[in-house]
Amino acid sequence: MLILLIDLGIPNKDYEGEKIMKKILLGLLAVLAVAALVACESKEKLEVKPEVKSGESEVVASGEETPVVPKDQQIGTAGSNIPLKDNFTEAELEIKRAVMDLIRESYGDNVYDARVNVTKMYTYEDEQQVPALKEMNLTANEVAFEVSCELKPSVSGDVNLLTIGSGVYDEETGWVTEKYNVGVLKLNPSGDEPKYIIDGFGTGW
Repeated sequence: MLILLIDLGIPNKDYEGEKIMKKILLGLLAVLAVAALVACESKEKLEVKPEVKSGESEVVASGEETPVVPKDQQIGTAGSNIPLKDNFTEAELEIKRAVMDLIRESYGDNVYDARVNVTKMYTYEDEQQVPALKEMNLTANEVAFEVSCELKPSVSGDVNLLTIGSGVYDEETGWVTEKYNVGVLKLNPSGDEPKYIIDGFGTGW
């Protein structure tokens, strides 16, 4: 309709008025075109994601749902609940702590000091090579291991007690050495502290 108005014949005597009218109409067309473009662009960019409360699913703009996994249930390198078989650093610390607990429990006042060295931690592939371990079907949070221990007898300690099973008393140093054991570190079934305990602690599989 605007174009038709522009093309209507206007007498030459009003030529200046025609020029002004054309400029006004063209200006209005330009303003309307720009407004339409801005409206379309704003509509495309406007994507508001709903607020996600703890424990709920996050709904993304595409309409797909991404479950929010609680931190204590995340597993893997970015999570806080990495299985022991994937974290031998933690497993080694827990083995040493648990073996020290066993030494205190087994020998009591007979031991003044002790050293524990973890010599091997078994991977899943290692377990398949040992029939006894293969039959145990150890879980991701159960780690079979080997340790060597050195025990320093107390002044009134019974040295013979410390060498039962394995171990040699070194008179020069006053330590019982060459004491080797195996065992399986696993979660404490009671759920109490300590978190991990040792099962099957002995001199061989």
